Amino acid sequence: MKKHRLDEMSWMEAAEAFKKTDTVIMPVGTLHAHGPTPIGIDGSSVQKMADEVGKRTGLMTLPLLPYGENDKMKEYPGSLTVSPHVMEAFCTDICRSLHRNGIRKVIFLNGHGGNREPLVRTGRNVRDLGMLVAILEWWTIGKKLTPDLFPEGTHIWEFAVALAVSGTEIADLRAGGYKGEWGSAPPMRKLFGEKITPLGFNNFEYQGAQILIPVDAWDIDIESPPSIEKGGLEALRRRGGESLQRFIEYMSAFAVEFQKINVSKALRVSE
Repeated sequence: MKKHRLDEMSWMEAAEAFKKTDTVIMPVGTLHAHGPTPIGIDGSSVQKMADEVGKRTGLMTLPLLPYGENDKMKEYPGSLTVSPHVMEAFCTDICRSLHRNGIRKVIFLNGHGGNREPLVRTGRNVRDLGMLVAILEWWTIGKKLTPDLFPEGTHIWEFAVALAVSGTEIADLRAGGYKGEWGSAPPMRKLFGEKITPLGFNNFEYQGAQILIPVDAWDIDIESPPSIEKGGLEALRRRGGESLQRFIEYMSAFAVEFQKINVSKALRVSE
């Protein structure tokens, strides 16, 4: 089997791989609390997807970037973060290095919503090099691909994906409550009175419409219980596995199409 992971190649194998394609895949995550789900799910999920897409398409996959923007969850133990401008500069430098190796297209598989803005800025930064960046986020894709699998909503979806990636034994369903990102009733601070209602993170609602205010509304939740019992983990794992396969199929198909793009032609502003 041909290698597709850059970190497993010799420099001679890498040189051969770079000659065959101008497109690579890079998974990007972060470390923060997710209730009974492992702190690293934002990375392990996209690392699994990137590896499977690399196997199916033959595209080179880069090692996971496990750290990312994470200030919204910084009060939870184990949450580690880097500043958005540092992440933007880091990813931009990685793209510059890839450019020197002949790469012109980078597919970021993003596992954390807070990374989106630094990755978008990275994509804008490298356009002057003649590079094109695509940012794929599985939970956004999944709203189209998996509505039948999670009719109860997305609050437990990430947990299901974590179970599919690592097995049911990773679930921390200890008695005495919940502490992390999802639960049956996670508390949020009333920051701006009764009429401007917090929805979570920097999302608020006023008179029925959603608005953004870049402050954090989450409290550390030590009271809401997990909304699933231990006996339901295996069924949830199977649903997570099915959704994971749909994500991988979609991302693989996209990667094949993205690889076909003539970047110099696509980014040309005048003839």
